[in-house]
Amino acid sequence: MRLLIRLAPGSVQPQLPDEPHYFSEQSVVTIDGHQYLYAYYHGGKYVHSDYDVDAYLASMSPKAIPYVSIKEIAVTGDTVERGKGGIWWLAQDSTFELRGVAALPDSEMIVIIERIIDGEQVIDDIRARAVIADNTITVSGQFSQSGNYIISASRLNKGLESIEAPFRLAFETVEFDAYVA
Repeated sequence: MRLLIRLAPGSVQPQLPDEPHYFSEQSVVTIDGHQYLYAYYHGGKYVHSDYDVDAYLASMSPKAIPYVSIKEIAVTGDTVERGKGGIWWLAQDSTFELRGVAALPDSEMIVIIERIIDGEQVIDDIRARAVIADNTITVSGQFSQSGNYIISASRLNKGLESIEAPFRLAFETVEFDAYVA
């Protein structure tokens, strides 16, 4: 069984409630400013843990980051139409507006839109400002070059992770084909 034994200054061995060889996988940890021996005890005595091991382990586990789903994604604009395969077609240099529903606080963020070739290889990206208000996320932009562009949850989540945002996003990849008009 795992134990946390509060330590006083000095040598650890004399403070153990049983023979030292019954304590394996030992480490000294600090909890609330006090030092404890964290170890696996495999002796026969009843030995009381001085701190709740489950609470200690829970405090060491990474905190679960919630995922926020973006639903009802739609793209509008003067030249925007829904093409085959759910890809949004629009003329190069024409403006578009993407909207989705998400339970996020009112704020702003930067959305990374990647330009790809061969359906997956990223060759560059552009950034667009997203405004979040009343549980609606709105991204406005235009593509100055023709090509295939995507907005993916995996790429946005890398950015959110790097700034230690308290959430991650979940949504289907949004794909655009900007064509020469």
